[in-house]
Amino acid sequence: MRRIRLAGGVVGFMVLLFSISALAEGHEEERGAISDVWIFAIKRGMETEFTTAMKEHIAARKKMGESRTWYGYRAEVGHHPGLVMYRSTPMSYADHDAYLASDLGAIGEVFNENIDPLVDHYHHYIDSYDWEHSHWPQDETTEGPLFTEVARKWKPGAGYASNTARKRMSKIALNDGWSEKGYEWLWVNRTGGEAMQAIVFPRANYAEMAPTGESFRAWLAEQVGSEQEADEIFKTWLSGFSGTKVTIWRYDPEISTPSDEAE
Repeated sequence: MRRIRLAGGVVGFMVLLFSISALAEGHEEERGAISDVWIFAIKRGMETEFTTAMKEHIAARKKMGESRTWYGYRAEVGHHPGLVMYRSTPMSYADHDAYLASDLGAIGEVFNENIDPLVDHYHHYIDSYDWEHSHWPQDETTEGPLFTEVARKWKPGAGYASNTARKRMSKIALNDGWSEKGYEWLWVNRTGGEAMQAIVFPRANYAEMAPTGESFRAWLAEQVGSEQEADEIFKTWLSGFSGTKVTIWRYDPEISTPSDEAE
Protein backbone atom coordinates (compact mmCIF):
# COMPACT_ATOMS: atom_id res chain seq x y z
CA MET A 1 0.00 0.00 0.00
CA ARG A 2 1.62 3.21 -1.08
CA ARG A 3 0.41 6.36 0.47
CA ILE A 4 -2.98 5.74 -0.50
CA ARG A 5 -8.61 8.32 -1.08
CA LEU A 6 -11.94 7.34 -1.66
CA ALA A 7 -14.19 9.99 -3.10
CA GLY A 8 -17.16 10.15 -0.80
CA GLY A 9 -18.58 7.56 1.57
CA VAL A 10 -19.14 4.06 0.25
CA VAL A 11 -21.43 2.69 2.89
CA GLY A 12 -22.87 0.03 0.63
CA PHE A 13 -19.53 -1.12 -0.67
CA MET A 14 -17.99 -1.19 2.80
CA VAL A 15 -20.29 -3.99 3.75
CA LEU A 16 -17.35 -5.60 1.99
CA LEU A 17 -9.22 -6.08 2.63
CA PHE A 18 -6.11 -9.66 2.75
CA SER A 19 -5.41 -14.25 1.63
CA ILE A 20 -6.65 -16.49 -1.16
CA SER A 21 -7.23 -15.24 -4.70
CA ALA A 22 -4.49 -15.48 -7.33
CA LEU A 23 -3.15 -12.38 -9.04
CA ALA A 24 -3.38 -11.89 -12.77
CA GLU A 25 0.06 -12.45 -14.31
CA GLY A 26 -0.22 -9.34 -16.43
CA HIS A 27 -0.49 -7.16 -13.32
CA GLU A 28 2.07 -8.84 -11.11
CA GLU A 29 5.23 -7.28 -12.52
CA GLU A 30 3.53 -4.06 -13.63
CA ARG A 31 2.41 -2.94 -10.17
CA GLY A 32 4.27 -5.26 -7.82
CA ALA A 33 2.76 -8.48 -6.53
CA ILE A 34 3.52 -8.23 -2.80
CA SER A 35 4.67 -6.02 0.06
CA ASP A 36 6.62 -6.92 3.17
CA VAL A 37 4.59 -5.76 6.18
CA TRP A 38 5.62 -5.28 9.81
CA ILE A 39 3.35 -4.21 12.68
CA PHE A 40 5.02 -2.65 15.73
CA ALA A 41 3.35 -2.50 19.15
CA ILE A 42 5.24 0.28 20.89
CA LYS A 43 5.94 -0.02 24.61
CA ARG A 44 3.55 2.10 26.64
CA GLY A 45 5.01 5.49 27.40
CA MET A 46 7.73 5.15 24.76
CA GLU A 47 5.78 6.59 21.82
CA THR A 48 7.70 9.90 21.68
CA GLU A 49 11.04 8.15 22.00
CA PHE A 50 10.06 5.72 19.24
CA THR A 51 9.13 8.53 16.85
CA THR A 52 12.43 10.33 17.44
CA ALA A 53 14.51 7.16 17.15
CA MET A 54 12.67 5.82 14.09
CA LYS A 55 12.94 9.11 12.22
CA GLU A 56 16.72 8.92 12.63
CA HIS A 57 16.86 5.18 11.94
CA ILE A 58 14.81 5.16 8.75
CA ALA A 59 17.00 7.95 7.31
CA ALA A 60 20.14 6.07 8.37
CA ARG A 61 18.91 2.89 6.65
CA LYS A 62 18.72 4.74 3.35
CA LYS A 63 22.23 6.14 3.75
CA MET A 64 23.48 2.64 4.61
CA GLY A 65 22.23 1.35 1.26
CA GLU A 66 18.71 0.17 2.14
CA SER A 67 17.21 -0.83 -1.20
CA ARG A 68 13.60 -0.65 -0.08
CA THR A 69 11.32 2.27 0.49
CA TRP A 70 9.29 1.83 3.68
CA TYR A 71 5.97 3.61 4.27
CA GLY A 72 5.00 4.15 7.91
CA TYR A 73 1.36 4.27 9.10
CA ARG A 74 -0.19 4.79 12.52
CA ALA A 75 -3.42 3.13 13.60
CA GLU A 76 -5.70 6.05 14.41
CA VAL A 77 -9.02 4.23 14.87
CA GLY A 78 -9.49 0.54 15.65
CA HIS A 79 -9.00 -2.19 18.27
CA HIS A 80 -5.39 -1.17 18.90
CA PRO A 81 -4.85 2.55 18.22
CA GLY A 82 -1.19 3.49 18.37
CA LEU A 83 0.10 0.52 16.38
CA VAL A 84 2.69 1.39 13.74
CA MET A 85 2.66 -0.43 10.41
CA TYR A 86 5.53 -0.52 7.94
CA ARG A 87 4.82 -1.54 4.38
CA SER A 88 7.49 -1.87 1.70
CA THR A 89 7.07 -0.63 -1.84
CA PRO A 90 5.19 -3.29 -3.86
CA MET A 91 7.65 -5.75 -5.41
CA SER A 92 7.86 -9.08 -7.17
CA TYR A 93 8.43 -12.34 -5.31
CA ALA A 94 11.90 -12.50 -6.88
CA ASP A 95 12.66 -9.02 -5.56
CA HIS A 96 11.83 -10.26 -2.06
CA ASP A 97 14.22 -13.20 -2.46
CA ALA A 98 16.98 -10.86 -3.62
CA TYR A 99 16.41 -8.53 -0.68
CA LEU A 100 16.59 -11.36 1.84
CA ALA A 101 19.80 -12.60 0.22
CA SER A 102 21.47 -9.18 0.48
CA ASP A 103 23.73 -8.16 3.35
CA LEU A 104 21.40 -6.62 5.94
CA GLY A 105 23.65 -7.27 8.94
CA ALA A 106 24.72 -3.71 9.68
CA ILE A 107 21.19 -2.35 9.26
CA GLY A 108 19.86 -5.05 11.57
CA GLU A 109 22.42 -4.26 14.24
CA VAL A 110 21.48 -0.57 14.23
CA PHE A 111 17.78 -1.51 14.44
CA ASN A 112 18.37 -3.88 17.36
CA GLU A 113 20.32 -1.23 19.23
CA ASN A 114 18.08 1.79 18.68
CA ILE A 115 14.54 0.59 17.91
CA ASP A 116 13.98 -2.88 19.35
CA PRO A 117 14.21 -1.72 23.01
CA LEU A 118 11.22 0.57 22.36
CA VAL A 119 8.96 -2.14 20.90
CA ASP A 120 6.85 -4.54 22.94
CA HIS A 121 6.22 -7.04 20.12
CA TYR A 122 5.97 -7.41 16.35
CA HIS A 123 3.77 -9.02 13.70
CA HIS A 124 5.19 -9.89 10.27
CA TYR A 125 3.13 -10.55 7.13
CA ILE A 126 3.37 -10.75 3.37
CA ASP A 127 0.51 -8.91 1.66
CA SER A 128 -0.34 -9.66 -1.96
CA TYR A 129 -2.38 -7.35 -4.17
CA ASP A 130 -5.28 -8.25 -6.42
CA TRP A 131 -4.80 -5.41 -8.89
CA GLU A 132 -7.10 -7.04 -11.44
CA HIS A 133 -10.17 -6.56 -9.25
CA SER A 134 -9.14 -3.26 -7.64
CA HIS A 135 -9.50 0.33 -8.76
CA TRP A 136 -6.31 2.00 -7.56
CA PRO A 137 -5.05 4.71 -9.91
CA GLN A 138 -1.46 5.82 -9.38
CA ASP A 139 -2.19 9.49 -8.72
CA GLU A 140 -2.91 11.90 -5.90
CA THR A 141 -6.37 10.50 -5.23
CA THR A 142 -4.86 7.34 -3.71
CA GLU A 143 -2.34 9.14 -1.50
CA GLY A 144 -4.54 9.40 1.59
CA PRO A 145 -3.22 10.24 4.09
CA LEU A 146 -6.06 8.22 5.66
CA PHE A 147 -6.75 4.59 4.72
CA THR A 148 -9.73 2.61 5.94
CA GLU A 149 -8.84 -1.10 6.08
CA VAL A 150 -11.78 -3.49 6.34
CA ALA A 151 -10.29 -6.91 7.14
CA ARG A 152 -12.35 -10.11 7.24
CA LYS A 153 -11.31 -13.39 8.82
CA TRP A 154 -11.79 -16.49 6.69
CA LYS A 155 -13.81 -19.41 7.95
CA PRO A 156 -11.80 -22.66 7.92
CA GLY A 157 -11.99 -24.21 4.48
CA ALA A 158 -13.90 -21.31 2.99
CA GLY A 159 -12.79 -19.24 0.05
CA TYR A 160 -13.68 -20.43 -3.45
CA ALA A 161 -17.34 -19.46 -3.63
CA SER A 162 -16.72 -16.27 -1.66
CA ASN A 163 -13.88 -15.19 -3.92
CA THR A 164 -15.85 -16.00 -7.05
CA ALA A 165 -18.63 -13.67 -5.86
CA ARG A 166 -16.10 -10.99 -4.88
CA LYS A 167 -14.46 -11.09 -8.30
CA ARG A 168 -17.81 -10.90 -10.06
CA MET A 169 -18.91 -7.97 -7.92
CA SER A 170 -15.60 -6.18 -8.50
CA LYS A 171 -15.64 -6.75 -12.27
CA ILE A 172 -19.12 -5.25 -12.47
CA ALA A 173 -17.93 -2.26 -10.42
CA LEU A 174 -14.93 -1.83 -12.72
CA ASN A 175 -16.64 -2.36 -16.05
CA ASP A 176 -20.14 -0.97 -15.58
CA GLY A 177 -19.52 2.47 -14.11
CA TRP A 178 -19.00 2.35 -10.32
CA SER A 179 -15.28 3.12 -10.64
CA GLU A 180 -16.08 6.01 -12.97
CA LYS A 181 -17.98 7.68 -10.13
CA GLY A 182 -14.64 8.29 -8.38
CA TYR A 183 -14.74 5.36 -5.94
CA GLU A 184 -11.42 3.63 -5.33
CA TRP A 185 -10.58 0.37 -3.58
CA LEU A 186 -7.71 -2.07 -3.21
CA TRP A 187 -8.06 -5.79 -2.47
CA VAL A 188 -5.21 -7.23 -0.42
CA ASN A 189 -4.55 -10.84 0.60
CA ARG A 190 -2.55 -11.61 3.75
CA THR A 191 -0.08 -14.43 4.36
CA GLY A 192 0.86 -14.95 8.00
CA GLY A 193 -1.23 -15.13 11.15
CA GLU A 194 -4.97 -15.67 10.74
CA ALA A 195 -6.18 -16.03 7.17
CA MET A 196 -7.59 -12.63 6.22
CA GLN A 197 -8.90 -10.85 3.17
CA ALA A 198 -9.16 -7.08 3.20
CA ILE A 199 -10.20 -4.09 1.17
CA VAL A 200 -8.62 -0.64 1.57
CA PHE A 201 -10.26 2.70 0.83
CA PRO A 202 -8.12 5.87 0.55
CA ARG A 203 -9.34 9.19 1.91
CA ALA A 204 -7.92 12.69 2.05
CA ASN A 205 -9.72 13.47 5.33
CA TYR A 206 -12.55 12.33 7.59
CA ALA A 207 -15.09 14.44 5.71
CA GLU A 208 -14.70 12.05 2.78
CA MET A 209 -15.98 9.22 4.99
CA ALA A 210 -19.41 10.84 5.29
CA PRO A 211 -22.15 8.76 3.62
CA THR A 212 -23.11 10.06 0.19
CA GLY A 213 -26.52 8.42 0.14
CA GLU A 214 -25.48 6.31 -2.82
CA SER A 215 -25.79 2.58 -2.13
CA PHE A 216 -23.47 0.14 -3.88
CA ARG A 217 -25.96 -2.65 -3.24
CA ALA A 218 -28.75 -0.71 -4.97
CA TRP A 219 -26.43 0.17 -7.86
CA LEU A 220 -25.36 -3.47 -8.19
CA ALA A 221 -28.99 -4.57 -8.28
CA GLU A 222 -29.55 -2.28 -11.25
CA GLN A 223 -26.60 -3.83 -13.06
CA VAL A 224 -27.56 -7.47 -12.47
CA GLY A 225 -31.29 -6.91 -12.94
CA SER A 226 -32.75 -7.55 -9.49
CA GLU A 227 -32.27 -6.94 -5.77
CA GLN A 228 -32.51 -10.70 -5.20
CA GLU A 229 -29.53 -11.38 -7.48
CA ALA A 230 -27.49 -8.60 -5.85
CA ASP A 231 -28.32 -9.94 -2.39
CA GLU A 232 -27.25 -13.42 -3.46
CA ILE A 233 -23.86 -12.09 -4.60
CA PHE A 234 -23.35 -10.35 -1.25
CA LYS A 235 -24.54 -13.39 0.69
CA THR A 236 -22.17 -15.72 -1.15
CA TRP A 237 -19.28 -13.34 -0.76
CA LEU A 238 -19.84 -12.84 2.97
CA SER A 239 -20.41 -16.55 3.60
CA GLY A 240 -16.66 -17.16 3.65
CA PHE A 241 -15.98 -15.00 6.70
CA SER A 242 -16.45 -15.23 10.45
CA GLY A 243 -15.51 -11.75 11.60
CA THR A 244 -14.61 -8.21 10.56
CA LYS A 245 -12.03 -5.73 11.85
CA VAL A 246 -11.94 -2.09 10.72
CA THR A 247 -8.83 0.07 11.18
CA ILE A 248 -8.16 3.60 10.00
CA TRP A 249 -4.47 4.13 9.28
CA ARG A 250 -2.77 7.49 8.81
CA TYR A 251 0.34 7.73 6.66
CA ASP A 252 3.20 9.36 8.57
CA PRO A 253 5.97 10.72 6.33
CA GLU A 254 8.06 11.60 9.41
CA ILE A 255 8.79 7.91 10.11
CA SER A 256 8.86 6.77 6.48
CA THR A 257 11.86 6.46 4.16
CA PRO A 258 12.82 10.03 3.19
CA SER A 259 12.20 10.91 -0.43
CA ASP A 260 15.06 12.08 -2.63
CA GLU A 261 13.41 15.50 -2.75
CA ALA A 262 13.54 15.71 1.06
CA GLU A 263 17.30 15.33 1.15
